[in-house]
Amino acid sequence: MLYESRKEGDVDVFQWCMLAPKRLRQHILADSCHLPVYDFGAPGFWESHSSGRRRVKYERYGYGEGFEPLVIHQNHYGVRPDMLPQLSEEFRLYHNLWVNEAGTEFIKVNDDGSDEVAAAIGPKGVQVRTKLLRQFQAGKQMDLVLRISSFHHFDDPDEELPLGEIVVATERDDMTLSVHVADTVGRHRPCSVLDGRKILRAPPREKAGMPPFDTRTPETYHDFIIGEDDDGEPIRHTCDPEQLANYFGKNPDAPHYLTSVHFRREVLQRYYEQPEKYSIGDGHLDCGGLWGLRLDNDHPDHVTVFLGDLGRDLPESERTYWQTFNVVPTGGLSQTHFRRAFLGQWAGPDSPELRFKSAYNRFNRTWRERFGWALFKEPEPDDVHVLQRLRIPLNDSQPEFEDQVMGSAKVMVDALNEVAIQEQLPTRVKGEKGIGKLERWMDQEEYPSAERDIAFLRRLQRLRSKLTAHRKGSDYAQVLRDENVNPDRIQEVATMLQDAERLLYSLAAHAGIDLDSYY
Repeated sequence: MLYESRKEGDVDVFQWCMLAPKRLRQHILADSCHLPVYDFGAPGFWESHSSGRRRVKYERYGYGEGFEPLVIHQNHYGVRPDMLPQLSEEFRLYHNLWVNEAGTEFIKVNDDGSDEVAAAIGPKGVQVRTKLLRQFQAGKQMDLVLRISSFHHFDDPDEELPLGEIVVATERDDMTLSVHVADTVGRHRPCSVLDGRKILRAPPREKAGMPPFDTRTPETYHDFIIGEDDDGEPIRHTCDPEQLANYFGKNPDAPHYLTSVHFRREVLQRYYEQPEKYSIGDGHLDCGGLWGLRLDNDHPDHVTVFLGDLGRDLPESERTYWQTFNVVPTGGLSQTHFRRAFLGQWAGPDSPELRFKSAYNRFNRTWRERFGWALFKEPEPDDVHVLQRLRIPLNDSQPEFEDQVMGSAKVMVDALNEVAIQEQLPTRVKGEKGIGKLERWMDQEEYPSAERDIAFLRRLQRLRSKLTAHRKGSDYAQVLRDENVNPDRIQEVATMLQDAERLLYSLAAHAGIDLDSYY
């Protein structure tokens, strides 16, 4: 707790911290030392007098002798609403902390993409993680001074009370604690005052937590299944790149760096569900700009990654997660991945998911460039993730199927740019929706596949509406039968994405656009 202000009945407690140069240790613990109060930290001038000479010095924190605040509390005297306490900007920048919109949480983003609350800010308190505070101290090589003042007010008894110190509880080389009686309101209501000061010395510079002092524990490399023996038992081997063979004679008796490791497709679930952090593309998984992993996600049955890449590119904390989806290899790589990795050839994906996403993005870009208007609107900020999360279902579950139907409808139906399409039409039809406008425009442009593609969009719209409107019972099953939904729901979504891709290619070709030339 860097700062706390609380009131409990007749007791007022203030606790705050500050940084101080090492040279002030004895001075800080002396009775005569007046430490900065909890609301110090604004710039100002420090005035001193020596040998009859007056000296005025500008101080960044408005308090001389080298004290630095960790928390700054501004006072606007009731004219304006109180602001939240402010954490030291230097501390925030030192740890590269992200601040939420309300200014109540400071987030530390770790190297593996995970994050944690580094500091919590409230009107009456500021908390930070001890490790981050100690690293900051180590970097600056300054003492942390902890100060507590507790005021216990009580009614004035009949007899006179002695003012001043009545007990010194503790006095050490790094801490003092004293109690005395004060008369703060004209002796009408005296109080006992507990005053405590403690110095926490900085750790050595080597614990600063940033280069060149960011020492880390040795990395742990996990074992993964790379095959099975004659008895059908799985064969495992470490993913440590330094213990794998390569094409230059390294570790000749070990498995090769490019040994294929297989995983169930559900391994990608957590990454699809956090599109604000992760992106899954054709042959790669990325966590912002922190790390990226090459993989084969063009295979219909599994995801494969080279053994050495698991050790080199996947963070240690992620490998434990991937282990739970590791399976005995069955079959080989997809043709796409094999051609890219071993033959050095350009190869487009075969997966309907990857093909559709690529076509959708290229179609929108080239259509806008060619005609000056977009057939599909740019997504709103809250819907940017929809296309990213669109996929062949990772399993045959009902939620997976429904999510992909919803996503397909959003990007193909809800995203239709009704305003722009209407502008291309000579007449307006009252109450006409996006698909109706698109159909009239297709007829106007003599698009030959209008009937086929409009039927696809209307079925997709109906299916989305009926799935969300019906309870999951016998009527739900009837909806699936009425719409002739493939019992294999994974294949149904694959077909849906293929039909959507066909629409994009067909419409682009009719407009004179060769989508394949825009890869």
